[in-house]
This record gives sequence, structure tokens and C-alpha cells, in this order.
Amino acid sequence: MTFETTFASLLADVEEASGAGALNGLATTLAEILGLPPSPAAVSTAVVAPPTVTAASQSLYEGQSVAASSLIASTTVPAGKSITEYAISDSGTDGHLVYNGVTLAKGTWYDFTAAQLAQVTYVAGSTTGTDKVSIEVSDGGAFSAASVATITVTAAPSIVSQLKDPGIAADVAKLMVNNSLTYANVLTILQDAAASEGGGMNATKFSTLQTLVSMFNQPNGISVPADVQQLAADVVDGNSANAYWNGGSSTAVPLGNLSATSTQTQVNELIGEWFLGTDLPSLSLSAIGESNLGPTYKTTTLPLYGASGTPSNLDVNQGYLGDCYFVSSLAETALMDPSAIENMITSDGAGVYTVRFFVDGQADYVTVDSALPVMTGYEWANGSTLEFANGSVSWVGLVEKAYVELNAQTAAAQEGGHTTGDAYEDINGGTATALTEITDQSFSTYSLSGSTSTASLNSLMSTLETDWTKGEEIILSTPNNSTGNLVGDHMYEITGVNLAAGTITLQNPWNTAYSGSLSMSFTETIKQLASADCTLYATSGVAV
Repeated sequence: MTFETTFASLLADVEEASGAGALNGLATTLAEILGLPPSPAAVSTAVVAPPTVTAASQSLYEGQSVAASSLIASTTVPAGKSITEYAISDSGTDGHLVYNGVTLAKGTWYDFTAAQLAQVTYVAGSTTGTDKVSIEVSDGGAFSAASVATITVTAAPSIVSQLKDPGIAADVAKLMVNNSLTYANVLTILQDAAASEGGGMNATKFSTLQTLVSMFNQPNGISVPADVQQLAADVVDGNSANAYWNGGSSTAVPLGNLSATSTQTQVNELIGEWFLGTDLPSLSLSAIGESNLGPTYKTTTLPLYGASGTPSNLDVNQGYLGDCYFVSSLAETALMDPSAIENMITSDGAGVYTVRFFVDGQADYVTVDSALPVMTGYEWANGSTLEFANGSVSWVGLVEKAYVELNAQTAAAQEGGHTTGDAYEDINGGTATALTEITDQSFSTYSLSGSTSTASLNSLMSTLETDWTKGEEIILSTPNNSTGNLVGDHMYEITGVNLAAGTITLQNPWNTAYSGSLSMSFTETIKQLASADCTLYATSGVAV
């Protein structure tokens, strides 16, 4: 073969080349040019297919949102590979994509890892029509061709039409104003459902209540206050605190979550627990080796707050229970941010209050009535006969009772380090975690000892003064031993920090209930507190 004809053959092969077979032909031709023996396996490179994605079209109601991942029906990847990246773009009509609460621009491609994709939602538009979302995937080497999910948006059905039980539907239609319900409205709906059709639940009533609660604060749904949304869900969808009913007795009895076969009594007790505060905590203190002072529940007539109309740290008087950690945290919060206490407590009317705590960084609401434990034949130095938190106002005792009821929830009890239960004895003893449960803030811990250097103490005082100036809550705990005005194994609120003097002023939560010789308000140097092995806790100002 001449060079000219060989080269022409090579050009022809290049012109016709496609795939690995053609490449092998080129290799053979080159071998001939160079005078080498032909090798059929000279080139054996296989073509690797790119990944593929198939989008999933959906029909949504106006304003309805879905996870962006639900718009992906399937993907394929070559053997040994996996999807590492997702690219998504909305066509730019009425709907839109949202990532971590931020609306993404229309007509723009965004790349996400699998973890990031879990934070992406698609929100349908506010009018009927269609939208298109394009999706590509990558295996780290190549992107797939785009697949398009068509979103068909239809008008949402009316709220009432989705409620299959006629009695519940009629109540909602009558009570709902501008697609909103109040605490009183939801309470009426639940009570009517409990009493209708011979009382108790049946399959239709139960499923209708589930549907109703699922629409609270959802697009095209029903607007309700945040506390009402949770309380209704606790009644209808269940809560670990529903396991038992106490009602003030020393012995709890099984209750259980709502079901299609719940009796009227069970339904009313669940409503009472979450909306009326009638599941009163047990007053027994036998588990902590204390004998009660003949208490009974009586409806308090004390004002919620004092003459100022706002909560004060001096309203706090610890009673016959070892919850200094909790009442000191309440007092410190009232001192540094009275509005935080006011925002905890919502009056529902008729002497019923909903109290908000934070568990694992989430708001958690419980409801209490105005019944508080009153001693028989005893009174504190301030003249109060309330057995536990006492004094001339009611907010401290009500919030303390609400904290007991919160402890009936498994997650709350675990966060507070307590045994799960709805009894005052269950919150006996605790930690500075109560600061977080009240304020939703993390806190820093500063452990002192007699060996802490002067430089370290001075540095800590500077930190504490900064925290104090910023309005952070600071409390202090003591070890088992007592010294001077410091009571062993006790928690104090901090009412002053003086950097120049190197002193801290403390308030004992026993306050006016105490009649002994110890000072309830006193000042110690940081060195004295260090020699007593005290520990300080200061909130961070940062939500959990």
C-alpha cells in the first residue's frame, strides 16, 4: 500500500469514525503505515453512558408546597457511580422554588447536593394554570439531559367541603371568620364533637378532626394562633403526656391518645388536659421523702402580676419543693427581660392560661387553670398559704404548675433531667437547663474553685459584666456545703455585677417566704464565690 493510498484510507476512516469499533480500525491503519503488525484489540475504550433523570409531573392546589425531591420520579447512573449533584430550574411562571426559606429566582439553574435538595421546596402559584420545572442530575463526571416536570395548579377545594362529619363541618362554617379560628372556636368544635351523635368518637368524626387539624396554618387552610395549633394536635394527633390522667390524684390512671373508638369521657379529659388545664398534677411528695402540709387545690384569686402590671423578680418565693433551679431562672428572666415572662403566658379567659416553654429549640405549650395547692394549717413568713411557689401574685405558681405538666412529656422530662410524670415531686432538683426551657437560649457554664487564678477570675468578671450589660440572664449554683449566706446545693439569681469592685450581688429565691437569719440579698466577691466552689451560668443571647 503506498503512503498516498494509505493516508487517503486513514482520512476516510476518520471521516466515518463512530464508536470504539471505528477507533480500532484507525489503530489498524496506523499500524500498517508504521509497518507494525495489526492488533484487533489496539483500542478497547468503551463509551460510558451519562446518568439519566425522569421528572415526576404533579397536580397541586394553589399555594400548595411539596418537596423538590418529589418532582424526581427516577434516576439511572453507570455501574459504580452515584448521583452527586442536582440542577433545578423553574420556568418562571406563577410557582417558585424555595431553599432554606429563601425564594429562588425564576429561570435560573441552581445546583444542589442531596443534603441541600432536602431543603428545597416547590410552591405552587396563587392562580390556576401550569408551571414547568427542569431537572438534571450529575454523577460527578457528566450531567444528564434535562427532564421536565409539569405542575398543574388547580383551585383548592373549600375548607368546609373537606370536612366529612356534618356536625364538625357546620361548626367550622359557623365559627370561622376570614379562614381563621380562635382558641375559643377550636375548643367549641372539639367539645361539640365529643358530645355529638351519642358522645365519643367514631371513624368519621376522628378522621374529620385529623383533617381539620392538618389544615391549621397551611396554605389554603385555616389560620389559628401557634399555641392553638399545637394544643389541638396534642388532643387529636397525640402526645406522650396523654398516656395517663392524673387530675390531682396521687395515683395516675391510663388515658391514651384519641382514636376512632374513644369514649366521651376520654375525649373530654384530653380536651381538659390541653385546653382547660384540668389534669392537675399530683401533690404527693413521698417519692422525695417529704410529707405534704395537707394541701388541696383551690382556685386562686390573686392577681396575675403586682401593682406595676408586669412581672418582677421579687414576685418569686420558693416554697416546699426543691425547684430553686427553676424559680431562680424565672426570677432572673423577670429581672432582665420582664416581657419574656409576659410572652410566656397567654390568658385564654375564665382563669385558664397557656404557658409556653421551649423543648429542643421548639415552642411547647401547656395549659393550666387557676387552681393552686394551698396548705392546711400552715403559712409562710409572707403570710401566703400556697405550698409551693407563693406570695401575693399568681404568675409564678401558675408557671411552676405548667412546668410540672410539661414534665409529663417524655422529651421535656429528658431535657430537664427528670423522671417523666405529672407530679410536683417529679421536678424536685434540676439544672440550669431551665434557663433554656424558659428563654430558648443556650448558656455558658463557668465553674469556680479555690485554685482558680486571679487572672482567670478577673477575666471572668469582665465577661460577666459584658453579659450583664447586654441583659443576659445569669444564675449561680452552690455545691453541697454551706458557707455564710450561701446555702449548699442551691441556685441563686444574680442581681448585680460590679467589675471595678470584683463583686456579684445575689438574690435567694426563698425571698419573703423565709423567716430565718440568712440574708436573702447579699454581695460576694468573685474570690469568695470561687473559694466556695460555685458555678455560674450565663445565657448567650443566641436561640437554641
